[in-house]
Amino acid sequence: MNIQQIIYVVEVYKLHSFSLAAHSLFVSQPRLSQAIRDLERELGFDIFERNRKGISGTTVRGYEFIIQARNVLKQFSSLENFKESPVSSFHLATTLVSQAQNAFVNLCSQNAQNPHLNFDMFFCGCYEAVDRVKNFGYDLGIVTIIDPQLSDWMSYFKSSKLDFHDLLCSKYQITVHQNSDLAARSSIKPEDLEGYTYITKKCSRMNSLTLQVYSLLDKICPEARITVSNTDIMYQLVSDNRAFTLDCMPLDEKTCRKYSLVSRPLDENLRVHFGYIVPANMPLSQLSITYLELLKKELLLHR
Repeated sequence: MNIQQIIYVVEVYKLHSFSLAAHSLFVSQPRLSQAIRDLERELGFDIFERNRKGISGTTVRGYEFIIQARNVLKQFSSLENFKESPVSSFHLATTLVSQAQNAFVNLCSQNAQNPHLNFDMFFCGCYEAVDRVKNFGYDLGIVTIIDPQLSDWMSYFKSSKLDFHDLLCSKYQITVHQNSDLAARSSIKPEDLEGYTYITKKCSRMNSLTLQVYSLLDKICPEARITVSNTDIMYQLVSDNRAFTLDCMPLDEKTCRKYSLVSRPLDENLRVHFGYIVPANMPLSQLSITYLELLKKELLLHR
């Protein structure tokens, strides 16, 4: 076992792909795959579950190994920080909210001239955001929580030694094409969605709390649905069909223009909290502070 193999494993887990990890690390995919296979033979168990398309997840022991591997890399990284040229790093785990993406893009733009830049944004659900902030050293996790589950999530955050900071509480949004009959309404009731196809994007990893959210939202939405794993395809399907998707925040103007979409509030007594999680009792880095300032500006634009 060597540090290079550990780096390969953590990067594959982070990107959910051998090919993307190889590209990120500037190595060939066969070399990366063989190095991980050699490590698995040495360990005596598979780290990743594989299918014909690549990896479908991790094994139980593999996930435990990755947590330990990430801790090793954190220690290794702390030694690297003694170099004369420090790396500016910011790692964000976020749910699918355009304002969070825009704030990240703005942060990168402000630091584009920095020759030691190491920024990363990973899209995931609340449960995986907790996992990445708690176990994999991510600076911030952007999460959305429905009102009835707030106390349960707060308990989960506390047990994970994380602090939650609420930024905004609002109604869910129905996103449709700007020429849809629903676009003319000031708000949309669940019964108005009859005859429309529900386009949804679900998380790769979920716990019981996130499963409960999807179960609740599925009861509100029609049975006709299409589930995708790509955001661009999701909004394109909404734009090209008699369809809609459910967003926790109104879409930003740029995304609305790109896909010819509009957002309308869901007329239902179901509100969603939008906020961020950080390790408890840990001071925020300057990059985290700057990111949150940019995020709050984005939220003010779309209230």
